[in-house]
Amino acid sequence: MGAGIREPKGSPHVPGTATLYESGLIQPGVAGEEAGVLPTETQNGVLPVKKDDSGTVVLVPQPSGDVNDPLNWPLWKKDLTLMILCLATAVGGTVGPALAPVNAVLVDEFNTSYTTVANFSGYQFMASGAAGLLCEVMARLWGKRPIYVLSTALLFAGALWNAMVESGDVGGFMGARIIQGIGLGAFETLVVSSIGDIYFVHQRGKRIAFYNLTFLGTTYFMPILAGYISVQHGWRMQFKIIAGFLGPTFLAMVLLCPEHAFRRNRKFETDLGSGGSSTSSSVDNSTGTAGPDGKDNVGEKSQEVSHEGGEGKPKKTFLQELKIYNGRFSDDNFWKLLVAPFPCMLYPATIWAFLLQGTFVTWGIGVSIVLAQLFSGPPHNFNPQQLGYIYAAPTIGAILAYILSTFASDSLSLYLTRRNNSIYEPEFRILLVLPVFLTGIPGLIAYGHAATDPGLHWIVPSILYGMLTFAVVLSCTVTFSYVLDAHREVSVEMMVAVLLLKNFFAWGSTYYLPNWIVSAGAETVFEVMGGIQIAVCVLSVGMYVYGKVWREKMERWNLLGRLGLKPGKMR
Repeated sequence: MGAGIREPKGSPHVPGTATLYESGLIQPGVAGEEAGVLPTETQNGVLPVKKDDSGTVVLVPQPSGDVNDPLNWPLWKKDLTLMILCLATAVGGTVGPALAPVNAVLVDEFNTSYTTVANFSGYQFMASGAAGLLCEVMARLWGKRPIYVLSTALLFAGALWNAMVESGDVGGFMGARIIQGIGLGAFETLVVSSIGDIYFVHQRGKRIAFYNLTFLGTTYFMPILAGYISVQHGWRMQFKIIAGFLGPTFLAMVLLCPEHAFRRNRKFETDLGSGGSSTSSSVDNSTGTAGPDGKDNVGEKSQEVSHEGGEGKPKKTFLQELKIYNGRFSDDNFWKLLVAPFPCMLYPATIWAFLLQGTFVTWGIGVSIVLAQLFSGPPHNFNPQQLGYIYAAPTIGAILAYILSTFASDSLSLYLTRRNNSIYEPEFRILLVLPVFLTGIPGLIAYGHAATDPGLHWIVPSILYGMLTFAVVLSCTVTFSYVLDAHREVSVEMMVAVLLLKNFFAWGSTYYLPNWIVSAGAETVFEVMGGIQIAVCVLSVGMYVYGKVWREKMERWNLLGRLGLKPGKMR
């Protein structure tokens, strides 16, 4: 039981477990193609592997010999692609929290209730969840690029519509929010899997953390701007500005985000193989380039692969990469792909990810939904600009969570891998739940008391909200990283399952939170939320210890395969 992780009985092949350091090269015959070992010639009785530029970290997955394989892209191209995706995520993500400081204004202008105004956000969550499901299916079949381009266009249209809604037109406002939600679905669902498409295991953690910062960080920063803009220029100006940013973002998406879905031979997917045997063997003319010592020329800096033996395919030109549609990437059945995320809700990793991420995110959203309800009336009497100031500490909390994730997520996993005989386990990612526990729960429980205490300065609930935000951002990094590494073969379906559970739970919260605050009081409501999060964080201990056992069981039970829903095998 290395590093406190219980080993499954009877099977050495556990997807997600991989060798990242070669303390000893693989002996020939230990594992075959099913375990991800490339069938190439041995050298002195051992099978060398492709590694990073330092020559110490094994590249997982192993890059193929095709120069168009996203794993073979130079690092600048990978990071530029991710930057464009995160730019669209950040700008698109601002449409939701733009309403947080102006809920009281909307109640008066549209002559409606706080519950109805909360539903402006709730229906956006619902639309985003449903759209995420469709985006997952279409991305599997036709690639991610057309989905991202279309989604950015929808976000632009939704923001523009919102800016032109007339007073009292509740239906028009709701329609604009639904369009925004549909556009946002792809960026909630697919970006993490895009990171899995173009980066190696040891590179993913800090990129996932950056994605979470752009999505959740802007969520908490936007209300500061939104409050000021609304007071000075009216709430519609927010959406005009957002649309103004989404226009150039759409052009950047078209020009600078090439297709990165790729059909790669399963033998290269070494993180889908067994534990100690899941490194790849040497790369010959059919798989890429490697020197006689087994070290490759596919490093984090150059990432260049010789065209020799690159499956006979020339490198795509810039104009060729501008194609929106690049053909079909899967022969799977559309309707089966549509159903596949639902059985994934039974995976222990999905359940745990929803319980940790989904609840923390929902409570964070809940705070923004009831913010005006708590602070716009007596004794605070805050206007939208003052309500926006409360988001100062949450913005700092999101940045601090990103900094911790950047330095700790990958480095902690690599450190534990070295101490675990060079074997990487996805459960190493779960250890970052500890700072989530230490900041999120005190912040959540105390916020309910601070928000209703007229004797406290507004900065106190702001700081407590910042502690909660720190936990929200970090919990997303932990869960996304774990699901991607532990179940990468079905990670998209699992991400969609988590998104559906999370967004529909958040949608439901928009109905009951405002009335619950009135009937039970903020202190009781946030104490109950804190109690739920304590239980969820304690469950993470069990997930760390038994996560590998469950990974093996789910692979052996082959739930999706038995239902005929496993990706790559749906006809």
